[in-house]
This record gives sequence, C-alpha cells and structure tokens, in this order.
Amino acid sequence: MEERRLIIAIAISIAFFVLWQWLFPPPEPPPLEPPGTAVQGEVERSDGAPVPVAASDAIASDRQSEEDAGFPDGGDPRPDILAVGAVTADREEQITVETPLQTIKLTNRGARVTSWRLRRYQEGENGPIELVSPVAAKIDRMPLQFLVQDPDASGRLRDALYRVERSEESVGGVTLTTLRFSFSDGEGLSASKLLRIPHDSYLSELQVAVGMGGRAVDPTIVWGAGFGKHDKESSGGGMGMLPDGASGVVRIGERVERRLSSAIEADQPWVEAGPIGWGGLEDKYFAALLIPEVPATGQIRVDSLRHVEEGRENYYLSFALQQQGGSSFRLFVGPKDVDLLKGVGYGLDRLVDFGYFSFIALPLFHSLKFVQSYTGNFGWAIVIVTVIIRLLFFPFMHRGQLKMRLMQDKMKRVQPKVKAMRERYRKLEQKEVQKGRAGARHQLRQKMNQEMMELYKQEDVNPLGSMSGCLPMLAQMPILFGFYKVLSIAIELRGASFALWITDLSARDIPLVIIMGVTMLAQQMMTSSSIPDPAQRRIMYIMPVMFTYFFINFPSGLVLYWLVNNLLGIAQQYFINKEAARLKAAE
Repeated sequence: MEERRLIIAIAISIAFFVLWQWLFPPPEPPPLEPPGTAVQGEVERSDGAPVPVAASDAIASDRQSEEDAGFPDGGDPRPDILAVGAVTADREEQITVETPLQTIKLTNRGARVTSWRLRRYQEGENGPIELVSPVAAKIDRMPLQFLVQDPDASGRLRDALYRVERSEESVGGVTLTTLRFSFSDGEGLSASKLLRIPHDSYLSELQVAVGMGGRAVDPTIVWGAGFGKHDKESSGGGMGMLPDGASGVVRIGERVERRLSSAIEADQPWVEAGPIGWGGLEDKYFAALLIPEVPATGQIRVDSLRHVEEGRENYYLSFALQQQGGSSFRLFVGPKDVDLLKGVGYGLDRLVDFGYFSFIALPLFHSLKFVQSYTGNFGWAIVIVTVIIRLLFFPFMHRGQLKMRLMQDKMKRVQPKVKAMRERYRKLEQKEVQKGRAGARHQLRQKMNQEMMELYKQEDVNPLGSMSGCLPMLAQMPILFGFYKVLSIAIELRGASFALWITDLSARDIPLVIIMGVTMLAQQMMTSSSIPDPAQRRIMYIMPVMFTYFFINFPSGLVLYWLVNNLLGIAQQYFINKEAARLKAAE
C-alpha cells in the first residue's frame, strides 16, 4: 500500500508543479485610482547578435541641443514652444524604420506605433514576429499613446495629426534614427514626442511632454492593447491560461511582480504605485517595457480590455505608466535573452523567471548553452547533459534499484507462504465470528502480523526494501522540474531544431511523446517483472500512461530529455536484472 501511494504521489507531483502557477496565483493588490488615467473597460540574442551596451552609451552621450524641435535642456521635451501656435500636419502619414534587428511602423495620428516586428525571430509562415496586436487599432488603444486626466484631451491627443521630423546620424559607429513628433492646437493643448532608435540594439530612447493650458502635465504612456497574438477569451480559457500567454510585469524597487491575463478581470485593473524601475507587457519569450530614465515615484495600471468581434468576446491587456515629473524613458522591445538583457542593464535579466527551482534550472541552463557552443545543436546538448546527469546519479540509482530487485525476488519467493498464512487466519476469523466472538478478530490479526514479521525475519526479507528503488526517481524530480522551466522559457530553444522531424524544441511534438511513453512502458515492464503482487504491477503500468498524458503539451525538448532518460534507464535495468539473476544463482 505504501509503495502504491508513493508511485501515485510521484505522478501527481509533476501535475502539481505544472499547474501551480495558475491554480495558486499570488494575491492581487486592492485596485487604486490612478491619477491622470482614464481607461475604458469596453473599449536574441541569436549567435552573433550584438549586445546593445554600446548603443545605449551612444544614445546617452548624444545630448546635443534641440531647442528648435521643442526639446531644450539637453533633450528634455517641454511643451512651451508648441503652445505658441498651432502645430499640426496636413495629412496622416505612415513612418517606417528599418534596422537589422527590427521593422517599426508608426502613424503621425496620435504619434503611435502600428507595428513592431523582430526580424531575427520568425513566427511560422507569417514572417518576423509581430509584437503589436492587430486589435490595438480596432480598440484604438495603441503603443506610445498619450493619456491625461481629461478624457476629452486624451481623445484629441489620440486623433491629432502630429508634425514629423526624421533624421539619421552616426554616433560612435552606431546608426541612430530619430523621429520627432510635435502637435499644438494653439489653444493650450500641446504634445511632443521623440523616439531615438539605434540600429544595433533593442533599446530605444523615448522623450515625451504634454502641456495643458500652458502648464506641463505628466502624461500616461500606453503599450497595448494586446501583446502580439495573445488574448483571453471570455470563457476564462484561451491563451491566457497557457504558459506562453501575455502578462503584465513591473519592477517596483527590488520587487518584480507579474500578472497573467487570466488573472486580470475587465473591471478590476492591476494597479501598482511606488518607485517604478520598469514595466510593460511580456510573454514567455518577448517583452515591451518602459524604463524611466530617472528613478522617481510612478504608477502603473494594467487593464483587461474587452473587444467583441464576430460574436466572440476576447480580452486584451493594456499597460499604462505615469511617472511623476518624468519625461525621459528607455523603451525595450525585444527578446528575453538572458545574455542580452544583462548587457542592457536596468536589472532586465530578472524578466527571465526560472521559478522556485532556479537553483537547479540556472545551472542546467548554463550547462546546455555551454554544450551547445560545441555541438551547435541544442537537441544534442540536451542528450549530452542528460547522459552526464544520469552518470552522476548512477552509483546511487544502481545500488538502490539492485537492492529493490533483490528484495522483490525474495518477496516473490516468500509470497506463497504469506498467502497461505493469510488464508489460514481468514478461516480462523470466520470460525470465531460463527461462534459469536467477533472481538477475537483483532487478536487474530495481531497474531498474524507477528507471525508474518517472524517469517520475514527468517527469510531475510525487508518489506520496505522493495521501495528503495523509488528514491532515486524522487531525487530526479527537482531536475525534471528544472528542465521543464528551462526548456519552457529559454528563447534559445525557440525554433531550435534537433533531427529528423523535430524542428522546434520549444513546441510540442506528439509523435515524440508517444515514443517516450512506449520507452517508459518498456522500462516499467522490466522494473516490475519481479513484483509478486499483480495489483502493484498494474499500477506500475499506469504510470507511463499518466506521464504520456502530462507530457502531451510539453515542449519537445523536455520530452527529449525524458526519452533519453528512459533509454538510459532501460539499459541500466537490463544490467541490474542480469546482476540480480547472477547473485540469485550464487545463493
């Protein structure tokens, strides 16, 4: 019975780990009323890619005078000049910025982003991945949009045609494209926005200013609605319930908080206030973040915006940041690559969350990258690291499994005597019941247990010894969890091929899962062949079915790890069975 419970607990532990983040989300803070926002509820680093430290330094050093563009005092935009007279464009204009890393499209209507594609990361047949949701234009809530306390002024800033000035320059060998957007209605409402985009980095510079009635105000800056293709259906399922769904993320002081879209209700926005380090929207591979240049008190608000299309109700996240007295920001839109994020700074490497098992996941992650640097293939890196881990566990596992096998043989040998003893005492109990002495059953069972223990002692059998082989499997569970986290969130494995039909180690692969299930069944058959109890053997055979079900939606890289582990386990069990047979014959 104890062995059965242990086996079931092992299988349940995997499901527990996978579902933990969604079944037990951290408690949400009480909603606050954000000042200055009025949000309506309806409405890589690849090998060879540069780390953007040099580009960041180039931007920081380029503080030339820009008074004529409305950015006096070394690039801090103020609305004073724009407020002098009307400043608008004659027509709507689309602006495209092409860099080796990104293709960015903006419109001068509201000075907003309409498309932001990462050229080095593909999305199947759709080409470079798109981080601006198509619903943003439908809801009319688009990235880099301004919000102010007055809803009417927010609408006018959104619909205004900004005058656009574009320039390109080279600073320290880095090409920079600068876009300046300016607007004033001549009646006190004015706005300016500067976006400086380096061609070798995912980190851009953003400077903003809004004036109302001749007075500067702190605008709220938006990213959204939506992030890429992610949404949350009204049923509560959809992409929001999957590990790669969109979420809001913010760093306040040293604390990093995130909320999945499934945890944010349409009428209950997530609001955080304090010293904002950075914040924005993310999925498991990419992020779009606003980073205040000067640390100051601010407030973020993440809403789940409702949109109905073709009778289908979906919800999309919208992030908004207001920084008190702040007008200069950095804008990071790119991959959650650990090395790249460390190079950017600002503590962005904390975007990659390895979870509770980070003490195991991080060494595994760096080991995979190290081996891949020699093999050039992450699939073979997984195979090699799995073999190394198995070798490290080999002495412990071999000793435990051999002991379990020998004890199972002894249990099998003594099983007829145990069965006869139970049958004898069952008949004695029936006789006592017939005589009306039902209370004697307890005494008989105690006597049977004492006699059974004496039998085990005579036969040198330890009933718990048959469980010792399960302990090495329990010891591997943290490694399995660590591999799950690494292979689920590491962008290095996104689109990484292995061999044959396996072209993406981050995607699920049903044929590979079936092969894994078959190898696990073969291993269980070899392990349980000497178990004397048929019921226990049947439970052992159920485990491969359960694991196959659990792994059906896991990344193929994780399935590959478990498959290789099974194959090594089959080889090890073969030698254990041979050694057990030799020791048995020598008795």
